[in-house]
Order: sequence, then C-alpha cells, then structure tokens
Amino acid sequence: MLKIKVFISISIFSLLLILTSFIKNETREIEKNIKNINIKIFNLNAELYEARLDYNYLSSPTNISILS
Repeated sequence: MLKIKVFISISIFSLLLILTSFIKNETREIEKNIKNINIKIFNLNAELYEARLDYNYLSSPTNISILS
C-alpha cells in the first residue's frame, strides 16, 4: 500500500514538473512574439509620424503657393 502511494506521489510530481516546464517555454515564446510585435508597432508609429510631418509640410499654404 505504501509503495502505491509513493508511486502515485512521484508520478503526480513528475507530471506537474513536466507541465510547468512546458508552460514556461510556451510563455517565453509568447513574450518573444509580443516583443517583436511591439518593435514593429514602434517602427510603424515612427513612419506614421514622418508621413504626417511630410504631409503637413507639403500641404501648407506657403508651400502650395510656391508650387503653383
């Protein structure tokens, strides 16, 4: 009876240890993906800022009168 309890305890502990490792690795992959997406968002925001700046400069009344 004691051997069965020890076996079950060791089995449950091993299973939980493996599950913890799996979840940790999955979490690490998700964090890497989030970091990459945040970098892409930052770059796109910088490009958007530059595009808005160009648009404001090119559509300013002074510049339009010079071009016409």
